[in-house]
Amino acid sequence: MDLKKLADEIDDITDPTAIEKVLFHIYQIQEEDDEFMELLIETCKEEIVLWEQPWYQLSSCLTRKLQETNENADEQYRTDAISKKEDEKIKKNWRKFIKKYNLPDKFVSFARWRNKHGCRNPNAQQEKVRRYVAAYLARGLQRTIYQVYKYVMTHTGENVKKQYTPEEEKIMKVCFYHKPEKAVTYLSAILCREPRGIYKRLAYINNGKPPRKRMNWTLNLATKFLTSLMKHTGLTVDELKCKKFDLSVWLKIQDDMDHSHAYLQKFWYKYLHPQLFIKCDIKLNRLRKKIFKLLRSYPYKVWTDIRWKELVNDFPEGYTHMFLYTICSSAVRPYRDYLTTPLEDIIEYALAKTKKARYKERRLKTLKLNDQGQLEQVQYSKA
Repeated sequence: MDLKKLADEIDDITDPTAIEKVLFHIYQIQEEDDEFMELLIETCKEEIVLWEQPWYQLSSCLTRKLQETNENADEQYRTDAISKKEDEKIKKNWRKFIKKYNLPDKFVSFARWRNKHGCRNPNAQQEKVRRYVAAYLARGLQRTIYQVYKYVMTHTGENVKKQYTPEEEKIMKVCFYHKPEKAVTYLSAILCREPRGIYKRLAYINNGKPPRKRMNWTLNLATKFLTSLMKHTGLTVDELKCKKFDLSVWLKIQDDMDHSHAYLQKFWYKYLHPQLFIKCDIKLNRLRKKIFKLLRSYPYKVWTDIRWKELVNDFPEGYTHMFLYTICSSAVRPYRDYLTTPLEDIIEYALAKTKKARYKERRLKTLKLNDQGQLEQVQYSKA
């Protein structure tokens, strides 16, 4: 039963039969998952790993990060986000797996199944089979089994990140009306959405959209921010370059500026840090063109593969990864489905757009702190 049909069958959310219909839908999902896992366990209960595994894939635990390190090993595992190429490798391994064991293609059932009633000992049959499958999926990847399994759980199936539909909101109201203590658990299973998103949507339904506080950044306000940052870190302006600051520091600045620390961090790394520490004249359009051409030398396949912290190493000190991202993302956002479109197409689009830019001479407004402790604009010789 799809969500629209389920929602159409519910006339009154306060009717006790409404929650019964929702629970029956959950039961059907769980039954489908259990049937597949029973078949999987029966098929693979005697299987053991016969291929060679790197040291970081030898852990028997699927639900905890690998704490061990092996500095003497030739190969270390990656810790960044899983790329599109790695995602394709995981799916290819799954296709090989189900073909080898003649299993139905129910990847989503494997991803969302939870061992709630069986023994969770790593040596229990269910856990050994689940680990074997996860190890099979991790073959050929420079990743731990935990990383691969976690990725499969959160990215497989119909994970929805679009706007909530009226049908989804109706089912949400049913669950929170009848079973508020378990509503998020139920909804996560039915809607294939993350619990955090469900909580946020519920807050929006009950309280409306929270007011968005904007700051009109002036030199005086930026000076106040910089003064607060220096005060709570005990560093001079020059010592702030390329530094990371503890959350406790940002919370103190938040109190001084009366604005959220997340917003202030973005302001620092996106705007003020580059303006203070890039000591030359920069044409923004020319910089944008340089970044997109540079992306061609990296093995990225789609936009989400780009590692901006890696890319920033090709630029002098003063540049930040968030500054580079902001410069480029503004050019590609109008492109439909830019997150999943091949990156070469995005680069071609962006480079063509830079040629037609209206403000080709727009420059980065560089700043410095004068003797009076005030920020002022500084002009560097034009390139």
